[in-house]
Amino acid sequence: MIPQNFIRHKVRPSDSLTSLAKRINLSENDLKEFHNQNCGKMDKLWVTNLRGIEVVLIPTHFIIEKEYELQQRKMLPTESYFANFHLNKYSVEECFEQPEKEDLKFNYIINLNIHEKNGSFVSTIDLKDFTKNSNTPDDKISSLSLGCMKSLYPISFQLSDDGSIHSCFEHQKVIEKFWSKRNDIEDFYIGEISKKYLDTFAQNISDEDYFLQQIQSNWLYQILFPNLKWFHHKTFWNEKFFIYRNSFPIEFEFKTENQYEDIYHIETILTGKIIENYSLRGLLKGIRIEDEDPENLIEAEIEIHYFTDRISKQLIEVKSSVSIWFLNELFQKHNLHITQNNDENLPHTTK
Repeated sequence: MIPQNFIRHKVRPSDSLTSLAKRINLSENDLKEFHNQNCGKMDKLWVTNLRGIEVVLIPTHFIIEKEYELQQRKMLPTESYFANFHLNKYSVEECFEQPEKEDLKFNYIINLNIHEKNGSFVSTIDLKDFTKNSNTPDDKISSLSLGCMKSLYPISFQLSDDGSIHSCFEHQKVIEKFWSKRNDIEDFYIGEISKKYLDTFAQNISDEDYFLQQIQSNWLYQILFPNLKWFHHKTFWNEKFFIYRNSFPIEFEFKTENQYEDIYHIETILTGKIIENYSLRGLLKGIRIEDEDPENLIEAEIEIHYFTDRISKQLIEVKSSVSIWFLNELFQKHNLHITQNNDENLPHTTK
């Protein structure tokens, strides 16, 4: 049996007795009576607006353990992707930490439009307001790279039933967009080095398989478009992740933990440890080296915190990190923080 207990909920300005009762599937009267019977010397509940109330006691009921677990799991996102899982807009912050080097911090906005096409979901992605360490990149290579990527957006991808990126959608349009803007880019970034970069970029995006792999290996898209089955694992499970740019996927052993204490959000925590033997040299070169010296092997850990709304099951926030160690010292830590953008929190409409 689950013991009779309560959660001390700190009242927010937008809270009311009605909204709190709805979130925990309890009547207003039952919530009020429970609080008043257990609050001791704290303020009792008399009115709906909770004005002047700092804490409300939220009950945990006497129910069978399996039923309790089932009720909790119903608050998680479903294992199949649904149109309103993502918000329309998120703010993103990425930070790369390396010993004895200045941290690199990137901030940008990501806009999403999810719609159904031929029985599956298509996500159209656009990136805006990109900054590096709070400034617009001004070195030639960085700004050229950013200019090339901007020419491709918005980009559309077909999602798998579980929510992960499955394939390119109308890949030919991506190529056409770049070629329609290449002359403008080339007029601004003159010189042989820029021309070679543009030629290589054009060749890479023309290869649909290569282009898709570059997207799927991007840490942002691995995290932002999770396999929704991750939220429901009850035992250890294995998953391959790209943990270093332009490298190869490495297998990790993961465990999932769901926390239900917050009455607004469910926190799903994924923690993984590397279970394959790879060297730092191979990781950096993007090749698998056989019979590598055991002393040259890397250690790596992944930690991801998903925050989803208890009622709508929408993805509200993600905090993640991947840490790589070599010779018992930190080689690199990549932090990624995705939050709902305050300018627009409306759900999608399915077309």
